[in-house]
Amino acid sequence: MFFSARPAKSRRKGAASSIRVESLEVRSLLTTYGLPWADPRSLSISFPGDGTPIGGTGNNIRQTLDTVATRGAWQQAALKAFQTWAEVANINVGLVGDRSDAFGAAGLASNDPRFGEFRIGSFSQTNVLANAVPWQPVAGTWSGDILLNSDARWYLGHSESQQPPGGSGYELRTVLLHEAGNALGLSDVQQSGQVMSANYTNPRWTLQSADITAIQAIYGARVDIFETSVNDSRATATPIIFSAAETTAGRAVRSGSLNTAADSDFYSFTVPANQTSATVTVWASGISLLESRLTVRKAQGGVLASDAVQSVFRNNGRVSLQGLIPGETYFIGVESQAGSDFRVGDYKVDVDYRAGGQLSSTNPQNHDAAKYDGKQRLQNADSISTAQLFGSILVDSESGQNDRPATAQALTSVPGFIAQSRYEAMGAIATAVDRDLYTIVAPAGAIGSLNITLSALGTIRPDLTVVVMNQAGDRLPSQLRAGSNGQQTLVVPNAVAGQTYVVGVWQRAGAVQSTGNYLLTADFSTDAVQMQTLTQQTLAVGTVDYALLSSNKSQLFRFDLSTLSPSSGTATVVSIIDVRTEQQVGTVSATGGVTGSVFVWLPAGDYIIATRVYVKSSIVPGPVTYRLMADVVSDDDGPGYTDPTLPPPPSEQPPYTYNEDPQGDPVVPTLPGPDDDPFYEIPWWEIVERYFETLFNQ
Repeated sequence: MFFSARPAKSRRKGAASSIRVESLEVRSLLTTYGLPWADPRSLSISFPGDGTPIGGTGNNIRQTLDTVATRGAWQQAALKAFQTWAEVANINVGLVGDRSDAFGAAGLASNDPRFGEFRIGSFSQTNVLANAVPWQPVAGTWSGDILLNSDARWYLGHSESQQPPGGSGYELRTVLLHEAGNALGLSDVQQSGQVMSANYTNPRWTLQSADITAIQAIYGARVDIFETSVNDSRATATPIIFSAAETTAGRAVRSGSLNTAADSDFYSFTVPANQTSATVTVWASGISLLESRLTVRKAQGGVLASDAVQSVFRNNGRVSLQGLIPGETYFIGVESQAGSDFRVGDYKVDVDYRAGGQLSSTNPQNHDAAKYDGKQRLQNADSISTAQLFGSILVDSESGQNDRPATAQALTSVPGFIAQSRYEAMGAIATAVDRDLYTIVAPAGAIGSLNITLSALGTIRPDLTVVVMNQAGDRLPSQLRAGSNGQQTLVVPNAVAGQTYVVGVWQRAGAVQSTGNYLLTADFSTDAVQMQTLTQQTLAVGTVDYALLSSNKSQLFRFDLSTLSPSSGTATVVSIIDVRTEQQVGTVSATGGVTGSVFVWLPAGDYIIATRVYVKSSIVPGPVTYRLMADVVSDDDGPGYTDPTLPPPPSEQPPYTYNEDPQGDPVVPTLPGPDDDPFYEIPWWEIVERYFETLFNQ
């Protein structure tokens, strides 16, 4: 339905009318489940600092849970939740630092050096205990995030049978275990008694057979991918034979895994001539949550040295060996600690003959991010996996190798996405004249625009620019938008299916800092199977198309807007306006031939989806066609949390309803009262038009 300006209506006090609609269309856009993470053996978890942006609000996980239990206790509960799944499935989860970049920041689909795949946070939500976002291409770096409701009454139990203090509350580890399953790709089930049951009833820490079958259907049963032959005794120990390069370096590193709580791995090494000392280290920090015991034995028997890690937060082990006999063989044993909650996981065993001053510290870097203030986020980036990226050291010192279209590095598409729809690269500009060029190929299917994001990294961020060319080196028409924190977005409208594009990164003209590290992502706006069309309309310039979206709980939406008219002189803007507060909570725009995307957290309530076309010149073109697609990419635990002792309702409400064509003059729904709410019963169309008058008269 379209409308233009109407005479103002007076505000009426009294009982508010309900929204009058006809032909209400129900949209149940469900989160996609069953998709495995692209690199499930190197997943990680992190805890962003309080204040880290979550849409229009801020993370308050520490403020919420520090009053429930000690910091270490509730963080360990989150780690135990993921470890429970890792014990039975072919996945691995490590603990890493978090730079406290905003939730959903543009970045790598997995193994982003700034934060873990699974980020744990909380904020005030409605009608849910928690939200989780499973891995799905349309969710970006939101995938894996778990967000608790900070308004819920949480407690951390000591056993599955413990009742909540005061008779009410929600056991933290139980909810985190369920949400971890969602984040790994499991959907909720209606059967009671399972961890993945959609309804919270009582504490539940133990996976049921159905839970195990479900997770193994996605990832398979846990296997030791490093153990080509059994090495669970000294007689079957895996020999660590130094290569020529390792002999020169004085160090050899091998990967291993403890597959079950009873598993043990043995290795042997023979001391070279002129060596009488060595250091043996088991590295697990950032790799897995394994709490291991390291033991070195003599060939004749007897323990030479041993070390048990202190905790899951400090889970690297090391022994220093003296008085070794050249030519003698020694045995290394790696096993889990008895009674630990973290008895499986991958690790690296390291035999090092170098002097102590050349060894890396086994102390893990701080995983507990400081409070977000928008400027000091790099203080949070001191995990062992990100020290190089965010310090002054370049991730590579290459210069002149891929600086021309003919020598551009060919990127491969990211696993888990539609073939050739997404590409990622991590690199560095090493000198003021260095250039990095990459080739990417557009997918063969129907596509829209090419969207490139360049994020500068480092304690002193480099001033870089990104361009896109054809294979001949000719720059292609594009739209560049510079963002905060060294991020730039480049959009190429009307990308051609199957065409090869060359993406270049180099120093920006007038740069102050010319060298440094960066992340590069390239997405082709394919019509994702998961995304569903809310509406496709033809809209005249100066008119507004509006609809009503009603969300029945807090959930994360993705909106994709495409302006289908080819002219770059026209653009479509969609604004998402909270009916109750008259505040814009999200907006997305798209010029001709371009698809724009936005993620928005919508609490329970009614929202105006208002669309308007604008032009860059005084010449008014004909009507413009646009398409708006949407998807709910989060999933909540249970239908609500008012009373977990009551039986669940016969069926849950759909995630939201979407009404494209409300009849009559809809007004806002019943509000607290005329004296409590300044927007009490303002006609709906007045809110929309007032907003657009403000937006387009600036």
